[in-house]
Amino acid sequence: MANLPQWAVMVLAHNEQNKIVACLDSLFDGEPAGAFDVYVMANGCTDRTEDLVRDYGQRRPEVKLVSIALGDKCNAWNVFVHQTVRERCPDREVYFFMDGDARIAPASLTVLANALRDDLVAHAASAVPGSGRSMAHDSSEIMSRRGLVANLYALRKPFVARLLERGVRLPLKLEGDDGLLGALIKWDLDPTGPWRDELIHPCSEAKFLFDPVPIFDLSEWPKYWKRLVRYGRRHYEFQLLGPILREKGLFGLPVDIQSIYAGAERLPFAWCGVYTVNFALALRQMREIARRNGRAPVAR
Repeated sequence: MANLPQWAVMVLAHNEQNKIVACLDSLFDGEPAGAFDVYVMANGCTDRTEDLVRDYGQRRPEVKLVSIALGDKCNAWNVFVHQTVRERCPDREVYFFMDGDARIAPASLTVLANALRDDLVAHAASAVPGSGRSMAHDSSEIMSRRGLVANLYALRKPFVARLLERGVRLPLKLEGDDGLLGALIKWDLDPTGPWRDELIHPCSEAKFLFDPVPIFDLSEWPKYWKRLVRYGRRHYEFQLLGPILREKGLFGLPVDIQSIYAGAERLPFAWCGVYTVNFALALRQMREIARRNGRAPVAR
């Protein structure tokens, strides 16, 4: 055990009392010989998530609860990178990131770690879905575009050290946290520079699993509808943020993504097929938030 590489796993969890135990079980069942600590970033939880993680930590001391009052996934990611890594798990060879409502397929962490060991260029290794109605399509997209999704990915130690050194923080309330991180990786932390696809190494043998929303269960439709509206906000947020980053670099990263929503008034509405209504609602939400805030875009 002492000779195995030391890893750290960050698990984002917001009110995941029904799934967090299965998530943690999948890590230890999937990597029975692995040497790693798990930091559950419980953010804004109002259910039994934190109690379940504490109980789990009694049985598996590798599991540590990090309780965060603010319910924001980007803030929780920032806390892990800039506080937990620095104070509790520095100098790990690989840092894994996953969502608390997902599970890993056996040996997925090992596959990602080996990819970073063998590929001396890539900063990150990404997993593909092993479940879901669009599994084949989404997997193909990740592989062909060398993409990265929040459900499961890995960053190598030197890149995490650079995130710390440069003070890179994801904007609060941002919907597309994985999309922005993937872009920053491919920009090599310089949005004014070239785009390099080879900096993300997708791994078809590393898989994350999740329970898809049951579309025939009417009680789940409001949740699914809200998710599609969030996808719309993600689309328009990147339309606003992209040009700012290309012009200003990392200095253009806002503290709160809603601080640049004033620019949504200038965004043209476009036909988005079956998602048109959801995207229209997302753009209207952004414009209403901007009017409510009553301020111009502010970047730190």
